[in-house]
Amino acid sequence: MVDLRSWGIREIYFPDRKIVVTSVELESGINNIINILKSLSEHGINILSCILQAHPDRPLVQTTLFLDLTDADIVSEEVSSLLRATSYVKRIELLDLPLNHGEARLVVFTLEDIHYLFGMLRELGNGGLAIMYHMGFRAGKALAERILSYFKDSKRSLMYTLLYNESLGHGKFKLEEYIERAYCRIVARELSECLEVKSDKPNSQLFRGILAGCISKLWDEEVEVKETKCIAMGDPYCEFEVEIK
Repeated sequence: MVDLRSWGIREIYFPDRKIVVTSVELESGINNIINILKSLSEHGINILSCILQAHPDRPLVQTTLFLDLTDADIVSEEVSSLLRATSYVKRIELLDLPLNHGEARLVVFTLEDIHYLFGMLRELGNGGLAIMYHMGFRAGKALAERILSYFKDSKRSLMYTLLYNESLGHGKFKLEEYIERAYCRIVARELSECLEVKSDKPNSQLFRGILAGCISKLWDEEVEVKETKCIAMGDPYCEFEVEIK
């Protein structure tokens, strides 16, 4: 019997398709988004999914695209060049590897649902906070184990982890500093776990656990993750520092 949990979506559902995921940051404006989609379509690229994250007071839009290049007249490397040639695309990351999105299906919770579930755990006190942290830790470690089968570079693996979580709508992430097996600093904007939460101390447990589990596996070392800034405390973004214990 085949263990489907070890297979990516491409092997299970699309064994012969060339599927890639790309994250694009571009200037706000509906015409810019339409032009990107039109340009991709003109090259025979099938757009499987387009996830947009925007804010009315911000000049840039974040979009995650799942693309099928099977019948395209360009290869994945040329997709990056095509989009970078426009004046309004500011950043692009493209990954060509087996995807784990939807190994069975994606389950969507509203932000209100998430806050309700997390609120119940917080009412349990330190025990509930520990549950949230260790849920994240195990999820982060499992994700890192899958990623390491494709990337041998720890930094690139971490950047993919951040992109993966970003594509799921968990927030917008940037690796600000990185010293291999020693230290890194990550900025998280609009972290879903902390949105619309008011607190006098750092609020993140789940994502902090995800980082701890992931990076401890990537570095093969026990690490400590501290949330040094948090939007729940009124900071403009959440910030995490990771060090070897």
